[in-house]
Amino acid sequence: MKKLICFLILTLGMFACSSAEEKASKNFEFTKEYTTQITVGGFVGVRDRTFKVGETFKGKNNGETIEIRIAEHSELNDKCPNSWCYQELLSVPKEYLKLKE
Repeated sequence: MKKLICFLILTLGMFACSSAEEKASKNFEFTKEYTTQITVGGFVGVRDRTFKVGETFKGKNNGETIEIRIAEHSELNDKCPNSWCYQELLSVPKEYLKLKE
């Protein structure tokens, strides 16, 4: 009986964690152009990137800023820092983004 209760608690815990993660990540759309430097890795290193009005990214609201995912994770970023690492996340001031319904 004790093992069954432990199993149920672990199972419920896993479902609770995964659903919270999904709820935290929402779609945000740029309402104004935003230019910043991002790390692209390799020979290029750092470059300016302008996000256009209407571009949409998944992100999380952190209060003052919204952290958006600008690139998916890959094996290149597993053993950072190295010269091939690139930027996956970017913090953007709230006034440049709106929640896309």
